[in-house]
Amino acid sequence: MTVVKQVAVTSAAHVKNLGKYLDDERAIAREGQNLARENDWQKEMDATREAYGHNAPARAGCANTYMYHQVLGFNPDECAMNGGKMTPQACMDYAREYVQARYPNQEAVWVLHEERCQADGTSRYAVHVGINRTDLETGRRLAEGRSKQAKISRANSVRDLDRKWGLREVRANQRNSRAHARQPTRTEKELAARGVKPNKETMREAVKQCVAEVRQEGGGNPVRALAEKLDERGVRMTLSKDGRDFQFERNGLKVNSSKLGRGFSQQGITAALGASSALERGSGLADEGMGR
Repeated sequence: MTVVKQVAVTSAAHVKNLGKYLDDERAIAREGQNLARENDWQKEMDATREAYGHNAPARAGCANTYMYHQVLGFNPDECAMNGGKMTPQACMDYAREYVQARYPNQEAVWVLHEERCQADGTSRYAVHVGINRTDLETGRRLAEGRSKQAKISRANSVRDLDRKWGLREVRANQRNSRAHARQPTRTEKELAARGVKPNKETMREAVKQCVAEVRQEGGGNPVRALAEKLDERGVRMTLSKDGRDFQFERNGLKVNSSKLGRGFSQQGITAALGASSALERGSGLADEGMGR
């Protein structure tokens, strides 16, 4: 599962800063396309834009887009440092296929970086791509249509490549990376800044303890029993809006159960309670259990 993002480079200062970033010595690998001198790609791209009049805006008074900066961010779970298949060479090969398929007539350079999430220390690979605006075949400026349409088109290209490479697809409103499952949310950080300590770890421990108690005590409706025990600990348990997950709330912090880590999804919790067979017959047990 790969995410693609784009930023338009619309000032000479931005062009310079992007050049410094892509040429940074921390880059693990670097490649280019349609460039005679990859080590001097900034001057070559500038000369191309100048030759075609693309260092100035198409219309007076408008901002000028010199280049595009795109990022191909790979799922941490699928990167080699976390046991996945995407080695540095594989990431570069993937990026080459992407650039050649979408921008065959553009001058482009791409570099591989290892990025680290400050929130949870997770590492992943990301390829940063600099794409020159000039189309070498038509002599026109690169135009991919309206912003929303272009964004969808890029996402579709990445989705096709992910299928080819056997990578997982992004799922809306679902946990797409185990490595990031325990990353603190914005609300959690805000509460911590105010000195309030409820966090995913405390919720995780509360759920584990309550599940163990419910299993030990037994009873007719384990989901309701779990909700009641959590309520005694100040944790409110409900169904998520789409009904596919449990949601826990404590001191203003709301989190879907699947965000607590592996085994904490609705299926994982109900299975631990011994209630999974009821869920397989439908959501009746969960609906009844959440009724207060």
